[in-house]
Amino acid sequence: MQYKKRLGQHFLVDQNIIDKLIKHIKPLKSEMFLEIGPGDGALTKSIINKVNRLTLVEKDSGLIKNLCEISDGYPNTEIIRCDFLKYDLNQITYPLRVIGNLPYNISTEIIFKMCSHQNTIDMHFMLQKEVVDRIVAEHNSKSFGRLSVMAQAYFNVKRLFNISENVFFPKPKVKSSFIRFTPKNNIFFSKKQENIFFDLVKSAFEGRRKMIRKSLDAFLQKTDFDNLKINDALRAENLSVNDYLRLSEYVEKN
Repeated sequence: MQYKKRLGQHFLVDQNIIDKLIKHIKPLKSEMFLEIGPGDGALTKSIINKVNRLTLVEKDSGLIKNLCEISDGYPNTEIIRCDFLKYDLNQITYPLRVIGNLPYNISTEIIFKMCSHQNTIDMHFMLQKEVVDRIVAEHNSKSFGRLSVMAQAYFNVKRLFNISENVFFPKPKVKSSFIRFTPKNNIFFSKKQENIFFDLVKSAFEGRRKMIRKSLDAFLQKTDFDNLKINDALRAENLSVNDYLRLSEYVEKN
């Protein structure tokens, strides 16, 4: 199987790990699944006969023929040749479980894209361990950043286990982790608040070395921080996810 370094491809080749992934995912015959970047189909082969419907979104045209061979005889499977970041999720209206061994170079963008998709039941991803460290990080730590806030605002996140680099080909230079995302409901009072939250968090961490009174001066003044009882001399990583939600609610109302 040819791999393309520019696409960040690392194919899973250890069946024991694949079986462990499936055990944690627990697919049911009644469920609809979307697999992002199925690659050579290692995970696809183990899940295709266990679900009601499977949509495969693969960018690499060189892998499509192999995926067609795997899905031959399975009318429940649809293969979409597309860059997932350009794929319109709104065309999927049914409740969806999402899985994937995500390319290291676009994994953060994929998670941001999934944040506001309304029909997601849960997501199980293999990611670079360092990315998962950031996703699950708590505030007041160096790993806590924009990705941590966005992921934890929209999802309950849980690292399930770490994965050795030896189970992939080609062997990556980093370890991976397997993580579960379970969506939270009714996070925002309005779409406007959600947009403010997105922009506010982005601004805070673009100026993460600044005190928040500087990085967020386009949104809030000193009296606003006083009203919210938030110290305006703190930096972006010192605020909790709940603090950012409170700030976005306050800005939306005022």
